[in-house]
Amino acid sequence: MDPEEARQLLRRCQQEREDARKSLTEAQRTIESTKLIIQGLLKRYPDLADAEQEYEESWDAEAERPRGAEAVMAVLQVEEERWFTVAELVEELRVRNWLPASEAPANAVRAAVERLVAAKDSNIEKAKFEDGVNYRYSEPDPHPKAAVTQYVSYDEEPF
Repeated sequence: MDPEEARQLLRRCQQEREDARKSLTEAQRTIESTKLIIQGLLKRYPDLADAEQEYEESWDAEAERPRGAEAVMAVLQVEEERWFTVAELVEELRVRNWLPASEAPANAVRAAVERLVAAKDSNIEKAKFEDGVNYRYSEPDPHPKAAVTQYVSYDEEPF
């Protein structure tokens, strides 16, 4: 493989990874929205609870649940651009039954989200607000604007 072929393969893999991330984000949103719809249906028609319970038992939810950074990323991606504290992330994971089996789940969640922040391609941002350190997921701009160069010459007009 020559360098140009390697470069093309790298671009193809990067595009596939980006497509997979978009699919994962959309799938997670679909899962979350269908859960809300099901909750509404079960409130209105409680006799459907047995059918929902049977469905839930038909697949191994424990094997399918995301763990660690993957679980944190899924929560952050569902509510894109929303800032979460570690306590809020812990609560969201608890609601989804994705909380890590740990004596100090907040520490495990904090470690996972910090790993995501450190990963340059995760699109997880960290900021400090009055309520403490917060994290959010921001979808990357598919068409970033070109960098504006600063005009520094004082000899010429800038246009």
